Amino acid sequence: MDMELKEALGARLDRMKPGGDGWQALADAGVLGLPFAEAHGGLGLAPRDGFAVLEVLGPRAIALPYLESTLLAGTLLDRAGGEAATNWLPRIAAGKVTFAFATLDDRDVARAEIDAAGWRLSGGKLLAIGAADADAVIVTATTTNGPAAFLLPREALAMKAYPTIDGRRAADLLLDDVTVASDARLLVEAEDIAEMLDIGAAGVAAEAAAIMARLVSDTSDYCRQREQFGQAISSFQAVQHRLVDMHIEAKRAAAAASLAADALDLAPAARAKAISAAKVTITDAGRFVGQNAVQLHGGMGMTEELPVSALFKRLTVIESEYGTRDEHLARYMGL
Repeated sequence: MDMELKEALGARLDRMKPGGDGWQALADAGVLGLPFAEAHGGLGLAPRDGFAVLEVLGPRAIALPYLESTLLAGTLLDRAGGEAATNWLPRIAAGKVTFAFATLDDRDVARAEIDAAGWRLSGGKLLAIGAADADAVIVTATTTNGPAAFLLPREALAMKAYPTIDGRRAADLLLDDVTVASDARLLVEAEDIAEMLDIGAAGVAAEAAAIMARLVSDTSDYCRQREQFGQAISSFQAVQHRLVDMHIEAKRAAAAASLAADALDLAPAARAKAISAAKVTITDAGRFVGQNAVQLHGGMGMTEELPVSALFKRLTVIESEYGTRDEHLARYMGL
């Protein structure tokens, strides 16, 4: 997505009335099918091109499951092809339905076994973003031949839904011997699933970098307006140094996010190493920028009157999405 289209999408969302349908705005902008094949109602672009949408949504604190529904679940379904892709993807692209992507296992681990009745899934999934409101969920599970992905209709799943601190809705899924037809398994490989997780990590890195850029800008503006001892606090040397440090960390995050996006074109091992390095950098930078933005805003930083609070919460959630800092550091060291 070029800069002109990105700005047009941002302007469309900025004009939206409070409580407006942001998902329909994305559909009208033609980005919900961005990574799908043209035969499936899409534009045939790479998932990384959709990161520009995340860079628009993130700084505006608009909580929509674009990453989960379009860039992850949609891309995996598009790659699998078949009747399910033909039936579902044009409707995703048109904004008629949404998908969720459930990958995080609970301690029992999701498993799948096949018998005469079809695939039988057991175990559970934690923190499936958007699952409570989705029309269908792609669930990963362990089989005797390794990881696999299954397309399950919403009504086939028992779940406990709850809000997350960043304004999204998630659900824990209970796979209590859920039985689905044999064709519910998507025709994708374990490497395809691993790639989706790396796309997720690279996607939230791009979103986080855009959020940090806004926090630096908003905090700088606020410090020029807020006065103590008869002068703007931006004139205080300690505050100036803090703002410079925030700016440096935000730039470092942007470079890491760009590295992660470029790494999606690399071989699996090189891709994993680069994305893990980026996720560690993003986590450290996001914590520094977010905490200092709140501190320099003072009491206003924790209220809902300013976007800094919502943006800080989103950065906090991103820290653990698609792998925690420690998990990615361990993967990087292992590679």
